[in-house]
Amino acid sequence: MAGRVSAVRAQARTKSGTLRTRVSKDSRAAIGRRAGRIRLLPAVLLALTAGLGVAAAAYGLLRWITPVDTSRAAAEIDVTRVALTVVAGVGGVVALVIAYRRQRDLEQSRFVERFGAAAAQLGATDVAIRIAGVYAMAGVADESEGPRRQQCIDVLCGYLRLPYTPDLGGNHQTKDIVKYPAAQDGPEKEQHFEYRQNDREVRATIVRVIADHLRPNAEYSWSESNFDFRTAHFEDVDLSNTTFSRDARFNHATFSGDTRFNDAVFSGDVWFSGARFAGAAWFSEAAFSRDARFDSVGFAGDAAFDKANFAGETWFNRASFAGAAWFSEVNFSSDARFNEATFSGDARFNDAIYSGEARFDEATFSRDARFNEATFSGEARFNGVTFSGSAGFSGARFTDTAWYSEAHFSGTAWFSEATFSRDARFDSARFSRAAGFNKASFRGAAWFNKASFAGDTLFNEASFSRDAGFSGASFSGSAGFSEARFTDTAWYSEAHFSGTAWFSEATFSRDARFDSARFSGESRFDSVTFSSVTSFSGVDFGAEEITFAGPKQWGPPAPVFDWDQDVSQKPANVEPQNWPPVAASS
Repeated sequence: MAGRVSAVRAQARTKSGTLRTRVSKDSRAAIGRRAGRIRLLPAVLLALTAGLGVAAAAYGLLRWITPVDTSRAAAEIDVTRVALTVVAGVGGVVALVIAYRRQRDLEQSRFVERFGAAAAQLGATDVAIRIAGVYAMAGVADESEGPRRQQCIDVLCGYLRLPYTPDLGGNHQTKDIVKYPAAQDGPEKEQHFEYRQNDREVRATIVRVIADHLRPNAEYSWSESNFDFRTAHFEDVDLSNTTFSRDARFNHATFSGDTRFNDAVFSGDVWFSGARFAGAAWFSEAAFSRDARFDSVGFAGDAAFDKANFAGETWFNRASFAGAAWFSEVNFSSDARFNEATFSGDARFNDAIYSGEARFDEATFSRDARFNEATFSGEARFNGVTFSGSAGFSGARFTDTAWYSEAHFSGTAWFSEATFSRDARFDSARFSRAAGFNKASFRGAAWFNKASFAGDTLFNEASFSRDAGFSGASFSGSAGFSEARFTDTAWYSEAHFSGTAWFSEATFSRDARFDSARFSGESRFDSVTFSSVTSFSGVDFGAEEITFAGPKQWGPPAPVFDWDQDVSQKPANVEPQNWPPVAASS
């Protein structure tokens, strides 16, 4: 008997709860309708007041402009008709306002209902329901505009930001229970791990849906919306040929597998700062119309940016490239910063265009770095850079100052036929292997003061239009300056030539300073042209042959040597023996 009473009471409580729920829902609906009426009432009153005001004003105006005559009564009747017509028009406006407000409230209610249902599906435990929720939320976004569409997109992006473990992404289980044996005099313990079943498929579906809505052939384009993927996890994502017209945030996102952004268009600001790419990353021919931030990004595989276009400022500071980095034919329209970036694989910047400043200060290139035929319109900064592999700048064009101070070239360095329109600064740079500047053009000052050249150094046929500074530089291998042309002062004071030094057919149009230089190997100044003040005071010519035979021009004034006052003091290894040399022009 007691059990039956309990059951009846429970049933009553259930019905009571259901009833309360139903009443609560009905009450909320009634309150919503009442609120709608309350919100609508001020608009109606305002419209009526405005209508009456307009009618009164029209009536008074018409009476004022109507001439007073015998037909006054007829005129008053016409004025009254006009006023009534105005009132009728105002009444129509009021009706339109009411209809618009009702329609807007109806659309809002419908959006809230559909949005809530789609969100509930996304939160379901069953994977099929969650996938259906993705498409339901996309459908709501398609039929919405402005903030409502953005709200739907934010939910889909937010799902990708949820905690995710790739190892369990394809797990068909929903729960894992681990039991621990009881400790001494303690209870047995259990740990329960809840999984989102097959969450990888849900995430892949979201990415595909978003990508399809960002491509040119999309029926409903979402390109005008913002996308917030900060800390999101992507797997084998393909966002190629997509368009992001507003801001796109990928800060600290994780990209597993290969990632494709080929031909993507970013019209707003884009952030990839701190992102991690576990596989290959493809950005070939991508277009960045505004600022692009890749600070501290990590590329574990190859990173391809070939033919990409960066119209705004670009940041790759402290970026890490573990694989090959491809930036060939990239166009940087504004400043590009790669300060402290690390390139562990080959780096290719061939034919790249830098319209603003190019900053690579303190960057590290562990393997080959190629900047052949690149164009630097702003300052090019490579101060303190480490080139462990071969460094290629052949044919590069530097319109503004080029900075390589204290740079270290562990491999070969090639600047053949490079053009420096303004100053080139290689002060204290270190070249551990061969360095080639053949046919390079230095139109501004060229500073190699205290630079060290451990391998062969070639400046053959190079042209120096302004000061050329090699003071305190050391040449351990061969130093070739054959047919080089020095239009302004050439400074070799205290330079040290340990190997052969070739200045054959070089032209010094102005001052040439070799004071206190040291020549330890064979050196040739034959067929050289000294057109202005030249000084070899305090030079150590060593023991190998040094020849000044057959100069094309020997002053005036004649070059200065320590033995000018006493030719018997001339070292025997300095040719010709009949001093001074006879110029070919003489």
